[in-house]
Amino acid sequence: LCAVRYTGVSGAPFRQEQHRRAVPPGQAEETVTMTVTYAEYGPHVGDQDALKLTAAGVVEETGQVVAKELRVRLHAPELTLTLLAPAVVGQETPIQVVFQNPLPETLSGATLRMEGAGISCPKPFQL
Repeated sequence: LCAVRYTGVSGAPFRQEQHRRAVPPGQAEETVTMTVTYAEYGPHVGDQDALKLTAAGVVEETGQVVAKELRVRLHAPELTLTLLAPAVVGQETPIQVVFQNPLPETLSGATLRMEGAGISCPKPFQL
């Protein structure tokens, strides 16, 4: 398991597991479950990153290698923006921004910055 940057470059693996399974004749699959916590992957990912899981197996009787790769995009929480007063050209407009922190730790040092057409001087807002 490793992080993948938005550029497609993979980081060093931060978790590896080995499981030995025998799949009886006629059985199509064998399930292996793996739970990855935020505490484990958080230090390895940045903004717009993904996680890459690579699973590989070897058929002992034939030496055939079977491999599969899965990329999991990490989604940021949705923001809800609400105008609290009518927007007037040349005047500040109060807005409300609502989002839920999905992480098991307190967010700190976050800054909200609104940009868009007609906004000439965006004002960062410290949380």
